[in-house]
Amino acid sequence: MTIYKERLTGSREAAARDRQFERDQQAARDAFQRESVLALQAAVADLIKAAYGEMDRLLVELQETGNWTARVWETPTAVGWSEAVLSLETARARVFDDGIRALATELRTLAGESVWAKDVEACKRASRQLEPLQIQFHEAVARVLPTLY
Repeated sequence: MTIYKERLTGSREAAARDRQFERDQQAARDAFQRESVLALQAAVADLIKAAYGEMDRLLVELQETGNWTARVWETPTAVGWSEAVLSLETARARVFDDGIRALATELRTLAGESVWAKDVEACKRASRQLEPLQIQFHEAVARVLPTLY
């Protein structure tokens, strides 16, 4: 009877240790994802800010000169653009949710199309899609975050 009791106690303790290890692993994963999703959200905001800043610069130039000066390779990089793209790609790689990753990629593409637009109409088409897509991105983040707490 004593041997049976010791085996039962030992197996219960091992099972409890395994459950605690699994809880710790899940907590670490959730913390990593929270941090990653929030970093991606900040990177998306920086990317949109850089795109809007560049669009504003181009619109001022259009008003002053009457010409849309499409970006070319020699055009100086939009303020904050390179850093925002790099941050977005780094954070996107750390996020496990495919839907959020896809929305971030779409935002990057649209922002790039607006910044590199060949004319004002192409810029308008791309920029009009930015805000609704950004709202969709934030709604996806809002759905995922509570599951990570």
